[in-house]
Amino acid sequence: MLEIAVSTGLTRAAQRLSARMDELGKRLDAGDTTVWTEYSTTAAALATIAPQIRPEARGALLTTGQLAERLAISPKTLLKRKARGEIRPALQRGRLIRWRGDERMA
Repeated sequence: MLEIAVSTGLTRAAQRLSARMDELGKRLDAGDTTVWTEYSTTAAALATIAPQIRPEARGALLTTGQLAERLAISPKTLLKRKARGEIRPALQRGRLIRWRGDERMA
């Protein structure tokens, strides 16, 4: 239960940090150079928590479509590469295929 609360809290924090970065980015675009320190600090904080809120960090598995989107390829291409042995899923039971999310092409 604590793990879910932490994950939810980190997700909320990431959303707030992202919104703050958008606000600061607009100010930078308008020429306000006084916000660079806050902008870079916010970016660093977001980069620190981002890996921990990804589905695979919580043990959740991704669908073929989700992994294909992350790899910027089509689901059909991902399945072709799986068939050629270039990438292996974390789980395959019949037609059900799930991926960890950290797979790399061979």
